[in-house]
Amino acid sequence: MFAHVPVAPDHVVIADDCFIKPAHCFSTTDRDGFLSVFGDTAIIIDGIAPYRWLNPNAPANWLADVEKWREDLGVTSEHLSFELGFWNVEGAYAYAVILGTLTVTIRGSSVVRTGTLAYTFRNIDGVWKIEVQAWGRTS
Repeated sequence: MFAHVPVAPDHVVIADDCFIKPAHCFSTTDRDGFLSVFGDTAIIIDGIAPYRWLNPNAPANWLADVEKWREDLGVTSEHLSFELGFWNVEGAYAYAVILGTLTVTIRGSSVVRTGTLAYTFRNIDGVWKIEVQAWGRTS
């Protein structure tokens, strides 16, 4: 379902928790699972209005706006596939750029959008959380 994420063995947990889990939860509309990977101060930037979500509750507010967008356009499914573009970990902080393909079904027709997801992460009490998620559409 998802692309292989080539990372060092000690960073596999970051990949599993911070790339694979949110992509799966987003694609399957698992709201609670998706929200669980974000830190308390998370920020989201995306290609739908209002384009930037800040605290409080940025991930939940973004999901609410995504749901409105889906309803307005007649979206029946979305699937995000990805591969790792760049990765760096320094202590309790990490940064990654993911090359993504978002396949959206709108009123029965598939639309493919490519882009990048840039992330920052922080390890809080042994758990990696997303601090920033930014989608940059390239098509």
